[in-house]
Amino acid sequence: MNRYTIVAAVGIANVAVLLFTRWEIDPLEYSDGGLLLVITTPLVLLGHFALGAVPGYMLARHRLVSPLVISGFLTWFAFVNRGSMEPFIGLYYSPVLHIFFFAGLAMVGLSEFAIRDALPYVSHDPIL
Repeated sequence: MNRYTIVAAVGIANVAVLLFTRWEIDPLEYSDGGLLLVITTPLVLLGHFALGAVPGYMLARHRLVSPLVISGFLTWFAFVNRGSMEPFIGLYYSPVLHIFFFAGLAMVGLSEFAIRDALPYVSHDPIL
């Protein structure tokens, strides 16, 4: 297996879990069509794919663990919180907020990279 198949699998799994979570809250959301839905749905699905695949690539290429853990926690929290009064998936489903989630993951990843760069005994070789 090469690293890109693993990264794609992580991204597709992230999309599948979040799409199931959103569908379970409102199964008729995708039935009405409309221009806004046609425009935003590919952006949302691409954003969810990237929120899983980019941290997976950072783990496989740079051995950065924290972005994948945080992204996994956000996906898990959206799945677990789907039955509440104000579910987290409503916030996590916004294509505009994906940029902020990426910025947060990038800051955490860069800080982990800087800390690991200062430690002499940590390997920076790719995992795959």
